[in-house]
Amino acid sequence: MEEEKAMNFLLNHVDEAEIYFTCEVSNRLIFKKGKFDVYEWNKTSGYGVRVIKEKKMGFAFSNTLDENLLLRAMKVSEINETDENVSLPEKQGYGDFKSFYDEDISYLDLKEALEFAEELIGSCRDHGVTPTLAGISWSTGEERIMNSHGIRAEEKETYCSCYLTAMAKEKETATASDHAASRYLDIDFASVGENAARLARDSLGAKKIESGTYSVSLKPNAVAELFEEVLSPSFSAENVVPGRSFLAGRIGEALFADSLSIVDDGRLKKGLNSSAFDSEGVATQKTWLIKNGVLKGFLYDTYYANMAGMKSTGNAYRSSHSTLPGIGASNLIVTGDGGLEERNLVVHGLMGTHTANTVSGDFSVETRNAFYRGMPVKKLLIAGNIFELLKNITGYGKDYKQVSSVLTPSIEFSDVKVAG
Repeated sequence: MEEEKAMNFLLNHVDEAEIYFTCEVSNRLIFKKGKFDVYEWNKTSGYGVRVIKEKKMGFAFSNTLDENLLLRAMKVSEINETDENVSLPEKQGYGDFKSFYDEDISYLDLKEALEFAEELIGSCRDHGVTPTLAGISWSTGEERIMNSHGIRAEEKETYCSCYLTAMAKEKETATASDHAASRYLDIDFASVGENAARLARDSLGAKKIESGTYSVSLKPNAVAELFEEVLSPSFSAENVVPGRSFLAGRIGEALFADSLSIVDDGRLKKGLNSSAFDSEGVATQKTWLIKNGVLKGFLYDTYYANMAGMKSTGNAYRSSHSTLPGIGASNLIVTGDGGLEERNLVVHGLMGTHTANTVSGDFSVETRNAFYRGMPVKKLLIAGNIFELLKNITGYGKDYKQVSSVLTPSIEFSDVKVAG
């Protein structure tokens, strides 16, 4: 069934309706038994249909758009409870935003991908280090959203990424990893392999250090891991509105170091999650969360914006056509004033950030590839509270990197509790 015809059918039976379509073609090369010998290709596509009648919402999904799918969505709405906050966004413009679509990715063939793969692992081996895990992925995607208020949004995009884990060995072994991602085919694959190899080699001969309170510099990977798992949920209206966030009701308060600013920019040039519109068809925007240490705002989709008496910030997110929208950050850009000295403990990665308490902000994590005054050290435990940690920032690096939704430099913190 054509989408316009399906919409007309729905409007004869419900008050509001939305048809959401996604299609993704993905490719992956996997390093196994010393070489890239696994190639995976996958195509997924489908429709998600939302309807609202008398403030009751129904949702259904399928690989095909047909009358049965529409009727299933309407049937679900009949048995759901009334919710005054459910609605679909109004028609809006998207400006002159240009989609991130790189034909070099869309036409990338296996032969060329294998050449990039050899650059990735070859640069690691050139440093006398063994690649143990590696992969290259590339994909093209299409997203369309249509609703009964006149939204007609369509976008194509591309994505490419790679990773490599390296193992260095002398009397003992040490491992390290690196990764990169882009919306364009502009990744320096050799650099990723080289970075992992050097870090693994530099981590050999790790020693123990005493437990205590240290000045700790977190590299971009570590900052991103901590912020995405522990800090980011506190800005989501899904947690703020019900009071499950430490930040709820504290707009305008100076809660962080006055050097710290964080903005969510859904239209960041080359941003990994940039788009003209979110998963409801709301135009993306720049939303200040922290500015010079002061809490400025939160992230909303249409539902929670209605609940809070606010407007959507264009942060509705869906992982596929089979899910309802939730709230997700797009590109969290971390900026700050003050140079980085890295005088004490430097940490390249963290493990266990997913175990943190996202309400209180308490965390206890394990370090990966840590160095004390230039000397590699064995794994450590770092414990604290994210909101207290962000009051004690002493410097920022210039080594910006985007990891998932977080774009950040290295950040140095004072008075961090470390267990050796």
